Amino acid sequence: MRVRVDEIPESGRSLSFYWDQETLARFLPEGDPFGLKLSSPVSVVLFLDRRTDHVRITGTITGTLEVACHRCLEPFTFPLDERVDIYLVTDKPGERGDEVELQAEELFHEFFDGEVIDVDILVVEQIFLALPVKVLCSEECKGICPGCGANLNEEACRCKSGASRSPFAGLAVVKKPKSGE
Repeated sequence: MRVRVDEIPESGRSLSFYWDQETLARFLPEGDPFGLKLSSPVSVVLFLDRRTDHVRITGTITGTLEVACHRCLEPFTFPLDERVDIYLVTDKPGERGDEVELQAEELFHEFFDGEVIDVDILVVEQIFLALPVKVLCSEECKGICPGCGANLNEEACRCKSGASRSPFAGLAVVKKPKSGE
């Protein structure tokens, strides 16, 4: 969805819509590492407030995502309840070729062409930013055994007992002491 800035009235403009899996899939990278799916449609409620030097977008993005745990690879539901507060400005720092040090408050600004706001891009950015770097089904997740592939949350390791689990165990074969040393 695109919104022209000149079509936003002085009193602001409200947007309310839902995203389904098909809409989200347009923005997912090939081979999505999160295995991101929607458990239910994502509800987006935004308010666009146009000022002379910026556009402020506030609102919420709520829904439920289905993602794969990075430790055990099992899918689980991830609640999404993001508050949106974005300032869109047109004057990019350093546009004139000068190096500019950003102030702390400028880190919350995004830049756009000043004419059209691509709302879909802003929504997908907020969804991606809501995901933690390491997605875990729980803090206590034991993951999978690198040897036998067993999900350690559900079953015991099937590796031979006494076998070393160290990734460096294979190096013991490379350098064996010669007899007489």
